Amino acid sequence: MPLVLIFWGSLVTFLFVLGSFLFLIVKYAPTVGWETLHSIDFKYIFLAFVLFFLYHSFDMLRLKTIAKGFGIKYSYKYAYLTSFVATFGATVTPAHIGGELIIFYMLKRLGVKSHKIWGTILFKTVSGFSFFLLAFPIFLIYTVSNQEVWRKVLILGAIFLAFSVISLPLIRWFKKSREDKSLFKKLRLYCISVLYFWKNKKRDFIKACFYSVLLYITFLNFAPILMKAFHLHFNLWEVYLIQLPLIYAVFSSPTPGGSGVGEVGAVAIFQGIIPTAILGLFVILWRFFSQYLGATIGGIVFLTILLKDLREKRKL
Repeated sequence: MPLVLIFWGSLVTFLFVLGSFLFLIVKYAPTVGWETLHSIDFKYIFLAFVLFFLYHSFDMLRLKTIAKGFGIKYSYKYAYLTSFVATFGATVTPAHIGGELIIFYMLKRLGVKSHKIWGTILFKTVSGFSFFLLAFPIFLIYTVSNQEVWRKVLILGAIFLAFSVISLPLIRWFKKSREDKSLFKKLRLYCISVLYFWKNKKRDFIKACFYSVLLYITFLNFAPILMKAFHLHFNLWEVYLIQLPLIYAVFSSPTPGGSGVGEVGAVAIFQGIIPTAILGLFVILWRFFSQYLGATIGGIVFLTILLKDLREKRKL
């Protein structure tokens, strides 16, 4: 991935996040008193960190399983680093595309052949669809059968559309700047990777999809854990269901890392469920644990690895 894309992508993401967080602070900070902050149960904040580690563990296991199917072997430590770096790449590029491209860099530096890397990346995308396919009927029934949820989904759709329009110039520039493979070649590699896994690696196919489902279920648990931190009473199943529209919007958003859509969209979804006095702080913490903490760690790891590679290259 060209470094110029990383730089400009990081800058644009920072602006999106800064703008969204400023909106939350200006709108909701006056309602947050010292008593609110003092009453937070930090036991659940600690559990949110545990959940964060669990989230990346499932991501690591998913990619390691797929890579193993292609005969690619590396340590669990490197697998964790790749998970964090991929989160960083996904966060600073439109439509999470950079997460795939940066995985290519992480595996290529191990001497892995390109066709195996593309197969791994493409099948990672395939396995990721498993949760969205399973959850879609539930999302559809829940949305259609509840007028209040339907109203929130419409507002979320308007937010999604607005941020999509704002990020359109970035998407066009990104497509022009990156070296892309032809659509036919991508489709061919995609089909080959799916057929290869289904024919020869059924067990790995099922394991990768299983880890993907667990990964997104873990993602859905950030909100209830933070709600417990604020001493809120809730129906766990309802909290899971109300997040489905949001998770679809965030992970399909063209903005870098779903920034903007994640913050403003979360306000629309959690409005009425989370008290107004803590809604802004809740959304900031939710996005911090579910996206930006991993991206920050990944950015530091990527910069460290990149500088190390550049130093070694100069020695040659």
